[in-house]
Amino acid sequence: MSLLRGLQAVAAGLLLTFLLVLDAPHCAQAKVRRPLRDWLAQRTAIAGTLPPAPDYAQREYWAALPDMRDAADLVPPGEVDRQAVAHADVFYIHPTTYFGRVRWNAPASPGRGGERGGLSVDGAIREQATVFNDCCRVFAPRYRQATVFALTRPDDPRSVAALDLAYEDVLRAFDFYIAHQNQGRPFIVAGHSQGSLHAMRLIQERIAGTQLARRLVAVFMIGSPAPRGLLGRAIPDCAAATQTRCLVDWNTVSNARVNRTRDGTALIWSHGQYEQIGSRALLCVNPLNWRIDSAAPSSLNLGALPPLLSPNGTLPTVLPGHTEAACLDHLLVVDLPPSSPFRGSLSLGQGNDHVYDYNLFYMNLRRNASARVNAMLGQ
Repeated sequence: MSLLRGLQAVAAGLLLTFLLVLDAPHCAQAKVRRPLRDWLAQRTAIAGTLPPAPDYAQREYWAALPDMRDAADLVPPGEVDRQAVAHADVFYIHPTTYFGRVRWNAPASPGRGGERGGLSVDGAIREQATVFNDCCRVFAPRYRQATVFALTRPDDPRSVAALDLAYEDVLRAFDFYIAHQNQGRPFIVAGHSQGSLHAMRLIQERIAGTQLARRLVAVFMIGSPAPRGLLGRAIPDCAAATQTRCLVDWNTVSNARVNRTRDGTALIWSHGQYEQIGSRALLCVNPLNWRIDSAAPSSLNLGALPPLLSPNGTLPTVLPGHTEAACLDHLLVVDLPPSSPFRGSLSLGQGNDHVYDYNLFYMNLRRNASARVNAMLGQ
């Protein structure tokens, strides 16, 4: 039976990686404009299969809460979960884990219907959101994420409607968090892939130009291509390790020829609408030195988090100095050693390391989030 459980654990890890890898929000329309009549038609087309809206007053619709035992409480050996004494929060938006064909959007709560991939959501929390439990209380909503197939059908207007529905949940979760849970504390907004696309929209619609911006520590919208200077002076790109009220993004590859923008069709949110990123330069903040369009040696890598659980269900030991990193043509290029656990069956292949955007720089992210919070608290 122990062998069977071990094989099931490996299979679950492979499935999580496969689902996360496939998450790349793209749209073939250069600009997606949605007059009310068209939007209603799109929504009506999928209304018959919409899962129920989550109620964020109910704990089951949160993948992580600071007073709930969950995957966000895990730490690598030698680290400590400090949520109970943290002076700041993180609002984390998970990437795509839904692989269903029945619906355009997954149900938000785990344990019903067997089609929402709740275990995969918890896997994303474990390997990504845990970087923030040193500096912050972790809040991570479950939401009606768009299916991965919606993200690979750019010509279908229902894909945009599915992303809209997912974002509506994220927005309601954030509003609930601010109204009932934040209590005036500094906060980080973080995401990955589809989650970062929603974060990109959230900061434009709820934070930039408002009183909330004064409490914003930083936005880590990692793994979703974002243009340089997306919000100008309102929320600038992060150019230093302790800069606050700024944006961080990178897109990891081990082959500089990998096209992380799908020939410029990657979807962004800008000026109140979805647009293709086109030929705009991507924001690339190097997580080894926290400088834009820079290079840094592997000696600055504080530790990568291997993508497998330890036998006792804890996070594995990190790997210091695992890879160097350099922003080349606005992509973050890494040089993985031959024995790297990020190669082989758990890798996307062809040099696209999208799924490991967090893992490869886990400890650098962990330390930097704390540094930015401390800088904010000292202001």
